[in-house]
Amino acid sequence: MNQIICENEAILLCTKQDVGVCILRCRTSDPVIILPETIHDLPVIALGDYLCAEREPDVSKYDVFEVRLTTGERISSTLTHNARAIERVVIPSSVHTIGSYAFYNCYSLRALTVHSGVRAVGHGALMNCTAFQTIDLYAEEGEKNCLSDLLGQTSGEIAVDLHQKYAEARLIFPPFNEELEDLGPAHIFQRRIEGAGYAYRQCIQNGVLSFLQYDGAFERLLRIQDYDTACRVALLRLRWPVGLSAQAREVYLACLREHPTDAVRTLLDSRDVPGLSALLSFGVLDRSGLSAACDLARQMGQTEALALLLAALDRSAGRAAPLMQKTYDL
Repeated sequence: MNQIICENEAILLCTKQDVGVCILRCRTSDPVIILPETIHDLPVIALGDYLCAEREPDVSKYDVFEVRLTTGERISSTLTHNARAIERVVIPSSVHTIGSYAFYNCYSLRALTVHSGVRAVGHGALMNCTAFQTIDLYAEEGEKNCLSDLLGQTSGEIAVDLHQKYAEARLIFPPFNEELEDLGPAHIFQRRIEGAGYAYRQCIQNGVLSFLQYDGAFERLLRIQDYDTACRVALLRLRWPVGLSAQAREVYLACLREHPTDAVRTLLDSRDVPGLSALLSFGVLDRSGLSAACDLARQMGQTEALALLLAALDRSAGRAAPLMQKTYDL
Protein backbone atom coordinates (compact mmCIF):
# COMPACT_ATOMS: atom_id res chain seq x y z
CA MET A 1 0.00 0.00 0.00
CA ASN A 2 1.36 3.41 -1.00
CA GLN A 3 1.79 5.94 1.80
CA ILE A 4 1.51 9.73 1.92
CA ILE A 5 3.02 11.48 4.93
CA CYS A 6 0.56 14.09 6.15
CA GLU A 7 -1.18 15.37 9.29
CA ASN A 8 -3.73 12.61 9.82
CA GLU A 9 -4.31 8.87 9.61
CA ALA A 10 -6.63 7.43 6.98
CA ILE A 11 -6.95 4.75 4.33
CA LEU A 12 -8.20 6.00 0.97
CA LEU A 13 -9.84 3.76 -1.61
CA CYS A 14 -9.20 5.39 -4.97
CA THR A 15 -9.77 4.89 -8.67
CA LYS A 16 -8.13 6.55 -11.65
CA GLN A 17 -10.23 8.60 -14.02
CA ASP A 18 -9.31 10.20 -17.34
CA VAL A 19 -7.61 13.27 -15.93
CA GLY A 20 -7.16 12.49 -12.25
CA VAL A 21 -8.09 10.43 -9.22
CA CYS A 22 -11.42 9.96 -7.48
CA ILE A 23 -11.33 9.12 -3.77
CA LEU A 24 -14.17 6.65 -3.33
CA ARG A 25 -13.80 6.08 0.40
CA CYS A 26 -11.96 7.64 3.32
CA ARG A 27 -11.63 5.35 6.33
CA THR A 28 -10.52 7.20 9.43
CA SER A 29 -11.16 7.83 13.10
CA ASP A 30 -9.30 11.17 13.23
CA PRO A 31 -11.25 14.37 14.00
CA VAL A 32 -9.52 16.40 11.25
CA ILE A 33 -9.05 15.04 7.73
CA ILE A 34 -6.88 16.87 5.19
CA LEU A 35 -7.27 15.14 1.84
CA PRO A 36 -4.26 15.24 -0.53
CA GLU A 37 -4.10 17.41 -3.65
CA THR A 38 -2.41 14.67 -5.69
CA ILE A 39 -2.14 10.88 -5.65
CA HIS A 40 0.34 9.09 -7.92
CA ASP A 41 1.21 12.51 -9.39
CA LEU A 42 -2.38 12.93 -10.57
CA PRO A 43 -4.76 15.58 -9.18
CA VAL A 44 -7.58 14.48 -6.89
CA ILE A 45 -10.61 15.68 -8.88
CA ALA A 46 -13.60 13.98 -7.26
CA LEU A 47 -14.90 12.57 -3.98
CA GLY A 48 -17.24 9.59 -4.17
CA ASP A 49 -20.66 8.83 -2.74
CA TYR A 50 -20.61 7.97 1.01
CA LEU A 51 -16.99 9.15 1.17
CA CYS A 52 -16.85 9.46 4.98
CA ALA A 53 -20.32 8.20 5.85
CA GLU A 54 -21.11 5.43 8.31
CA ARG A 55 -22.34 3.33 5.41
CA GLU A 56 -19.70 1.61 3.30
CA PRO A 57 -20.07 2.47 -0.42
CA ASP A 58 -20.22 -0.17 -3.13
CA VAL A 59 -16.91 0.12 -5.01
CA SER A 60 -17.12 -3.26 -6.75
CA LYS A 61 -17.54 -1.71 -10.21
CA TYR A 62 -14.30 0.27 -9.91
CA ASP A 63 -10.65 -0.67 -10.36
CA VAL A 64 -9.62 0.30 -6.84
CA PHE A 65 -6.24 0.92 -5.24
CA GLU A 66 -5.46 1.91 -1.66
CA VAL A 67 -3.41 4.81 -0.32
CA ARG A 68 -2.46 5.25 3.32
CA LEU A 69 -2.36 8.74 4.81
CA THR A 70 -0.12 8.72 7.86
CA THR A 71 1.75 10.99 10.22
CA GLY A 72 4.49 8.39 10.30
CA GLU A 73 4.09 7.94 14.05
CA ARG A 74 1.64 5.05 14.15
CA ILE A 75 1.26 2.73 11.18
CA SER A 76 -0.87 -0.40 11.22
CA SER A 77 -2.25 -2.58 8.48
CA THR A 78 -5.85 -1.87 9.50
CA LEU A 79 -7.76 1.24 10.50
CA THR A 80 -11.23 1.36 12.03
CA HIS A 81 -13.62 3.86 10.47
CA ASN A 82 -15.60 6.09 12.81
CA ALA A 83 -17.78 8.59 10.96
CA ARG A 84 -18.93 10.12 14.24
CA ALA A 85 -15.38 11.14 15.17
CA ILE A 86 -14.90 13.40 12.14
CA GLU A 87 -15.13 17.11 13.00
CA ARG A 88 -13.47 18.89 10.07
CA VAL A 89 -12.64 17.97 6.48
CA VAL A 90 -10.29 19.98 4.24
CA ILE A 91 -11.08 19.36 0.57
CA PRO A 92 -8.24 20.09 -1.89
CA SER A 93 -8.50 22.86 -4.48
CA SER A 94 -8.29 20.33 -7.33
CA VAL A 95 -11.65 18.70 -6.47
CA HIS A 96 -14.62 19.61 -8.69
CA THR A 97 -17.23 17.07 -7.47
CA ILE A 98 -18.40 15.95 -4.03
CA GLY A 99 -20.53 12.81 -4.15
CA SER A 100 -23.99 12.17 -2.74
CA TYR A 101 -24.20 11.40 1.00
CA ALA A 102 -20.47 12.06 1.26
CA PHE A 103 -20.72 12.93 4.97
CA TYR A 104 -23.97 11.14 5.81
CA ASN A 105 -24.34 10.58 9.58
CA CYS A 106 -21.10 12.37 10.38
CA TYR A 107 -22.83 13.75 13.45
CA SER A 108 -19.76 15.60 14.79
CA LEU A 109 -18.79 17.27 11.51
CA ARG A 110 -18.54 21.00 12.26
CA ALA A 111 -16.63 22.47 9.32
CA LEU A 112 -15.68 22.03 5.69
CA THR A 113 -12.92 23.77 3.76
CA VAL A 114 -13.72 24.01 0.04
CA HIS A 115 -12.49 25.91 -3.01
CA SER A 116 -14.18 27.54 -5.97
CA GLY A 117 -13.22 24.58 -8.13
CA VAL A 118 -16.05 22.48 -6.67
CA ARG A 119 -18.85 22.66 -9.22
CA ALA A 120 -21.23 19.97 -7.93
CA VAL A 121 -22.28 18.72 -4.50
CA GLY A 122 -24.34 15.55 -4.48
CA HIS A 123 -27.73 15.13 -2.83
CA GLY A 124 -27.64 14.54 0.92
CA ALA A 125 -23.93 15.26 1.25
CA LEU A 126 -24.53 16.86 4.66
CA MET A 127 -27.51 14.75 5.74
CA ASN A 128 -27.64 14.31 9.54
CA CYS A 129 -24.58 16.49 10.05
CA THR A 130 -26.33 18.06 13.02
CA ALA A 131 -23.21 19.82 14.37
CA PHE A 132 -22.32 21.47 11.06
CA GLN A 133 -21.75 25.21 11.43
CA THR A 134 -18.80 26.55 9.41
CA ILE A 135 -17.74 26.74 5.76
CA ASP A 136 -14.28 28.01 4.83
CA LEU A 137 -14.56 28.97 1.18
CA TYR A 138 -11.63 30.02 -1.00
CA ALA A 139 -13.10 31.99 -3.90
CA GLU A 140 -12.59 35.42 -5.41
CA GLU A 141 -15.41 37.96 -5.55
CA GLY A 142 -17.69 37.17 -8.50
CA GLU A 143 -16.25 33.66 -8.92
CA LYS A 144 -18.66 30.74 -9.19
CA ASN A 145 -18.56 28.31 -6.29
CA CYS A 146 -20.52 25.60 -4.45
CA LEU A 147 -21.72 27.73 -1.52
CA SER A 148 -25.36 27.62 -2.59
CA ASP A 149 -25.27 23.81 -2.85
CA LEU A 150 -23.84 23.46 0.65
CA LEU A 151 -26.16 26.01 2.24
CA GLY A 152 -29.13 24.39 0.54
CA GLN A 153 -28.49 21.16 2.44
CA THR A 154 -28.90 22.64 5.90
CA SER A 155 -31.46 24.95 7.48
CA GLY A 156 -29.36 25.76 10.54
CA GLU A 157 -27.19 28.82 11.08
CA ILE A 158 -23.97 28.63 9.08
CA ALA A 159 -20.90 30.84 9.40
CA VAL A 160 -19.05 31.38 6.13
CA ASP A 161 -15.47 32.61 6.04
CA LEU A 162 -14.80 33.77 2.49
CA HIS A 163 -11.09 33.87 1.70
CA GLN A 164 -9.97 35.96 -1.25
CA LYS A 165 -6.47 36.72 -2.43
CA TYR A 166 -6.33 40.21 -0.94
CA ALA A 167 -9.35 40.31 1.36
CA GLU A 168 -11.57 38.28 3.64
CA ALA A 169 -15.28 38.38 4.45
CA ARG A 170 -17.04 36.74 7.36
CA LEU A 171 -20.73 36.12 6.93
CA ILE A 172 -23.60 34.56 8.86
CA PHE A 173 -26.41 32.74 7.10
CA PRO A 174 -29.22 32.61 9.69
CA PRO A 175 -31.41 29.54 10.24
CA PHE A 176 -34.92 29.01 8.91
CA ASN A 177 -37.75 26.52 9.32
CA GLU A 178 -39.69 25.00 6.45
CA GLU A 179 -43.02 23.26 6.91
CA LEU A 180 -45.70 21.80 4.66
CA GLU A 181 -49.18 22.72 5.90
CA ASP A 182 -52.13 20.51 4.93
CA LEU A 183 -54.89 22.86 3.76
CA GLY A 184 -57.77 20.40 3.79
CA PRO A 185 -59.24 17.01 2.87
CA ALA A 186 -57.87 17.30 -0.66
CA HIS A 187 -54.38 17.12 0.87
CA ILE A 188 -53.19 20.26 -0.84
CA PHE A 189 -50.04 21.36 0.89
CA GLN A 190 -48.81 24.88 1.35
CA ARG A 191 -45.13 25.52 1.89
CA ARG A 192 -44.47 27.78 4.86
CA ILE A 193 -41.04 29.22 5.62
CA GLU A 194 -40.20 30.94 8.88
CA GLY A 195 -37.00 32.80 9.71
CA ALA A 196 -34.65 35.02 7.75
CA GLY A 197 -32.25 32.29 6.66
CA TYR A 198 -34.12 31.40 3.48
CA ALA A 199 -33.90 34.99 2.18
CA TYR A 200 -30.17 35.03 2.86
CA ARG A 201 -29.68 31.84 0.89
CA GLN A 202 -31.31 33.50 -2.13
CA CYS A 203 -28.46 36.03 -2.42
CA ILE A 204 -26.45 33.48 -4.41
CA GLN A 205 -27.39 33.50 -8.09
CA ASN A 206 -25.82 31.18 -10.68
CA GLY A 207 -23.18 30.20 -8.16
CA VAL A 208 -22.09 33.76 -7.40
CA LEU A 209 -22.57 35.49 -4.06
CA SER A 210 -24.04 39.00 -4.31
CA PHE A 211 -22.99 41.17 -1.37
CA LEU A 212 -25.63 43.69 -2.41
CA GLN A 213 -28.39 41.09 -2.01
CA TYR A 214 -26.84 39.72 1.17
CA ASP A 215 -26.89 43.16 2.78
CA GLY A 216 -30.40 43.72 1.46
CA ALA A 217 -31.65 40.66 3.35
CA PHE A 218 -30.80 42.43 6.63
CA GLU A 219 -34.17 44.15 6.60
CA ARG A 220 -35.84 40.77 7.11
CA LEU A 221 -33.84 40.17 10.30
CA LEU A 222 -34.91 43.51 11.69
CA ARG A 223 -38.52 42.95 10.69
CA ILE A 224 -38.76 39.70 12.67
CA GLN A 225 -36.90 41.38 15.56
CA ASP A 226 -34.05 38.87 15.66
CA TYR A 227 -31.72 41.49 17.10
CA ASP A 228 -29.11 39.06 18.44
CA THR A 229 -28.47 37.63 14.97
CA ALA A 230 -28.78 41.09 13.42
CA CYS A 231 -26.03 42.47 15.66
CA ARG A 232 -23.74 39.56 14.84
CA VAL A 233 -24.32 40.00 11.10
CA ALA A 234 -23.72 43.76 11.40
CA LEU A 235 -20.51 43.37 13.40
CA LEU A 236 -19.02 40.91 10.92
CA ARG A 237 -19.91 43.02 7.87
CA LEU A 238 -18.45 46.15 9.44
CA ARG A 239 -15.26 44.41 10.56
CA TRP A 240 -14.70 42.65 7.21
CA PRO A 241 -16.40 45.04 4.74
CA VAL A 242 -15.78 43.26 1.42
CA GLY A 243 -18.36 44.55 -1.07
CA LEU A 244 -20.01 46.73 1.58
CA SER A 245 -21.74 49.83 0.19
CA ALA A 246 -21.89 53.10 2.11
CA GLN A 247 -25.67 52.76 2.38
CA ALA A 248 -25.48 49.25 3.85
CA ARG A 249 -22.78 50.39 6.28
CA GLU A 250 -25.10 53.06 7.67
CA VAL A 251 -27.90 50.51 8.08
CA TYR A 252 -25.61 48.21 10.06
CA LEU A 253 -24.34 51.08 12.22
CA ALA A 254 -27.92 52.18 12.93
CA CYS A 255 -28.75 48.67 14.14
CA LEU A 256 -25.82 48.68 16.57
CA ARG A 257 -26.79 52.14 17.86
CA GLU A 258 -30.35 50.98 18.51
CA HIS A 259 -29.37 47.66 20.12
CA PRO A 260 -26.03 48.28 21.87
CA THR A 261 -26.67 45.81 24.71
CA ASP A 262 -27.26 42.95 22.25
CA ALA A 263 -24.05 43.83 20.41
CA VAL A 264 -21.95 44.00 23.59
CA ARG A 265 -23.43 40.79 25.00
CA THR A 266 -22.71 38.97 21.74
CA LEU A 267 -19.04 39.93 21.93
CA LEU A 268 -18.75 39.18 25.64
CA ASP A 269 -20.41 35.78 25.21
CA SER A 270 -17.75 34.83 22.65
CA ARG A 271 -14.96 36.58 24.61
CA ASP A 272 -14.14 38.54 21.48
CA VAL A 273 -12.06 41.42 22.84
CA PRO A 274 -10.81 42.49 19.36
CA GLY A 275 -14.45 42.60 18.28
CA LEU A 276 -15.30 44.75 21.28
CA SER A 277 -12.47 47.10 20.33
CA ALA A 278 -13.88 47.29 16.80
CA LEU A 279 -17.35 48.06 18.17
CA LEU A 280 -15.91 50.95 20.17
CA SER A 281 -14.17 52.28 17.06
CA PHE A 282 -17.52 52.48 15.25
CA GLY A 283 -18.68 55.10 17.77
CA VAL A 284 -22.11 53.54 18.29
CA LEU A 285 -21.98 53.49 22.11
CA ASP A 286 -22.79 56.72 23.94
CA ARG A 287 -21.78 57.30 27.55
CA SER A 288 -24.82 55.51 28.97
CA GLY A 289 -24.23 52.60 26.63
CA LEU A 290 -20.60 52.39 27.73
CA SER A 291 -21.64 52.45 31.37
CA ALA A 292 -24.15 49.63 30.80
CA ALA A 293 -21.49 47.67 28.90
CA CYS A 294 -19.09 48.06 31.85
CA ASP A 295 -21.74 46.72 34.20
CA LEU A 296 -22.34 43.76 31.92
CA ALA A 297 -18.62 42.94 31.62
CA ARG A 298 -18.27 43.21 35.39
CA GLN A 299 -21.20 40.84 35.97
CA MET A 300 -19.68 38.32 33.55
CA GLY A 301 -16.27 38.58 35.20
CA GLN A 302 -14.46 39.58 32.00
CA THR A 303 -11.66 41.78 33.28
CA GLU A 304 -9.89 42.39 29.96
CA ALA A 305 -13.10 43.56 28.31
CA LEU A 306 -13.97 45.63 31.39
CA ALA A 307 -10.62 47.42 31.28
CA LEU A 308 -11.17 48.26 27.60
CA LEU A 309 -14.66 49.59 28.30
CA LEU A 310 -13.60 51.60 31.34
CA ALA A 311 -10.89 53.30 29.28
CA ALA A 312 -13.47 54.15 26.61
CA LEU A 313 -15.82 55.47 29.30
CA ASP A 314 -13.08 57.76 30.62
CA ARG A 315 -12.30 59.01 27.12
CA SER A 316 -15.98 59.78 26.58
CA ALA A 317 -15.80 62.16 29.55
CA GLY A 318 -12.93 64.03 27.91
CA ARG A 319 -10.16 62.84 30.17
CA ALA A 320 -7.39 60.33 29.94
CA ALA A 321 -7.75 57.00 31.69
CA PRO A 322 -6.65 57.39 35.30
CA LEU A 323 -3.64 55.58 36.63
CA MET A 324 -4.53 52.51 38.62
CA GLN A 325 -3.83 52.94 42.33
CA LYS A 326 -3.16 49.91 44.44
CA THR A 327 -4.40 49.81 48.03
CA TYR A 328 -3.77 47.25 50.70
CA ASP A 329 -5.80 46.38 53.80
CA LEU A 330 -3.62 45.07 56.56
